[in-house]
Amino acid sequence: LVGDGMPRLLTGDEFYNQVSEHRRAAEEEAAAKEVRRIEREGRAAAMAVWKEAEAARLKRNEERRATYKEEVRLWEEERDCAKLEKRRPRWTKPKQGKLESPLPKPTLDDVEEDDECGVNEDEDIDGNDSDGGSLEV
Repeated sequence: LVGDGMPRLLTGDEFYNQVSEHRRAAEEEAAAKEVRRIEREGRAAAMAVWKEAEAARLKRNEERRATYKEEVRLWEEERDCAKLEKRRPRWTKPKQGKLESPLPKPTLDDVEEDDECGVNEDEDIDGNDSDGGSLEV
C-alpha cells in the first residue's frame, strides 16, 4: 500500500480508504479465483466424458475398418481366382461406407448452459410435460 517508503499516518481517512479498497479487491480476486476453479473442474469433467465417448467412437471406426479390410481381402481372393478361371468375380468390391464423425468438443458455453438452467428441455416453463396438443383433465 505504501510503495514509496515514506511514513504515513495509519489512522488517516485517505490511508484507511486505501486499506479497505485493497481488502475489497483482494476478496473479489479470491472469489473470482474460486469461480474459475469451479468452472475448470466442470470443464474437466465434461472433457473426461467427451474423451470416453471419443475413444469409443474411434474403436468402433477401427472395427469397421478392420471388417472392411477383411471383406476386401476375401473379394481380392475371389477376384484372383476368377482371373485364373477367366471369368468375372461373383460379387463386386465391397464399399467401406461412412465412418462415425467426431463429436464436437465441449466448450465453455456448453458447460455454462448445463449449470445455468437446470431445467429439462422437454419440460415447459411451468413444469408440465405436455405435448401441446392433448387436453387431458
